[in-house]
Amino acid sequence: MTTLSRTRRLTTLASASILVASATLFGALPAMAAPGGQPGPPSADKAAYAALGDSYAAGVGGGDYLDACLTSPNGYAADLASDPGLTVHASLRGCVGATVDDVVATQLDGLDLRTRLVTLTVGANDLGLDTVTTACLLGTVEQCAAAVAAAQANLPVLASDLAAALAAIRTAAPKADVLVTGYPLLLDPAIPQAGIVNSGVVALNAVIQGVVTAAGPGFEYVDVTAAFAGHGIGSAAPWIVAPPSPDAFHPNPAGYDAYAAAIRAAR
Repeated sequence: MTTLSRTRRLTTLASASILVASATLFGALPAMAAPGGQPGPPSADKAAYAALGDSYAAGVGGGDYLDACLTSPNGYAADLASDPGLTVHASLRGCVGATVDDVVATQLDGLDLRTRLVTLTVGANDLGLDTVTTACLLGTVEQCAAAVAAAQANLPVLASDLAAALAAIRTAAPKADVLVTGYPLLLDPAIPQAGIVNSGVVALNAVIQGVVTAAGPGFEYVDVTAAFAGHGIGSAAPWIVAPPSPDAFHPNPAGYDAYAAAIRAAR
């Protein structure tokens, strides 16, 4: 990402009618451990583009954070908001710690008939993916496998909640194209326990894709695993922030560029 590109994104965020949420941040992994944010005062402007979801939607890992939700001008949402037709009325509502229920409860203000594009990344917090990654990197193989199994046990509930969330988004923005992303595989295959951790991400993505497909026309799943191949933690050119950074397990700016490219290709 060039300096000019980052400056353009900062300018876009400063000039757009952005609806952001606030959150109480705590913990070593704030983007997955903190509770979902509450929305700020609604703007009089409506959103042509609304970015909804969790810390990935906010851009955690991108740096240069603008608010308590850790909205980054280097995240994929800020990148897309600079596209023609989306710049003036962009609502970047992704927030650290947000679950599917938080999206419905706190992030749909500003969506209406004029909204043309909605992006959504959510689901990892519903499964406690931070617990899984920590257990697998710091614990035994048995502890890793148990954490993954516990997370996967929550997949049916996630599927039901996500289906309800997509219905709520459609009600709020009946004319919008809704692009729902999955998550990248976090660890390079050379990392011990990578197979267990990455299989959990694959299972999460499969549920998200299934729900999006069942939602019908106007909804599309955006896979990012191929784009991130060879760029997991432990690779020669990682696009995922490694621990002990507080932004661990989130894309860096290069990773968010890959997210934005995948979303643009799906539009």
